[in-house]
Amino acid sequence: MKKLTIIILTIFLQSCITTSLQPVSKEFEFKKVLSDTSKSYIYRAKVNLYENDLSGMIVIKPQANSHRIVFINEIGMKFFDIEIFSETYKIYHIFEPMNKKMFVKLLVSDFRFILMQNINSEIKYLRERKSGSDAVKPKGEKEIYYFNRQTHLPQKAVRYSLIRKNTFLTYEEYKGEIPEKISIKHKNIKFVMKMTFIK
Repeated sequence: MKKLTIIILTIFLQSCITTSLQPVSKEFEFKKVLSDTSKSYIYRAKVNLYENDLSGMIVIKPQANSHRIVFINEIGMKFFDIEIFSETYKIYHIFEPMNKKMFVKLLVSDFRFILMQNINSEIKYLRERKSGSDAVKPKGEKEIYYFNRQTHLPQKAVRYSLIRKNTFLTYEEYKGEIPEKISIKHKNIKFVMKMTFIK
């Protein structure tokens, strides 16, 4: 009985989160960001983690089945160098004070979210009732991405827990198909990352 109550409660709470969305019968086109394997993308980054402020450059290099991500500061010290796949990751280097299981897990999860790696072949196509924005929800994931209906590029995304939205992601000021500003913020963790495109 207790298990059934939990299942019913989970379905109810998740439906509350998505009440502003309605299913659409026809699939629509959308684009993933930072996915051209012939390019490397360089962003100026500011990271606030609890009481710590970090700044420097993040280099994102898309590869066939992964993204290689390097974060270095202004004097060339490397904070981390990680390759992220859809279900695994490989650490080439990480600054020892950052080498905490919880932080690494958060970092990998956030970059998967930003790089849209969790969007698989099975997705729900949705439309936001108020704005008319197209949206997709990957099957088995607690994430929803919202797209501009003209450009088909992502504008924002949210990740939710059992009872509320807890991670907010925005893509802004596109240069072609490259978002010049990307920011991610957590509601229940003191972690904010803001990225500004350099080249």
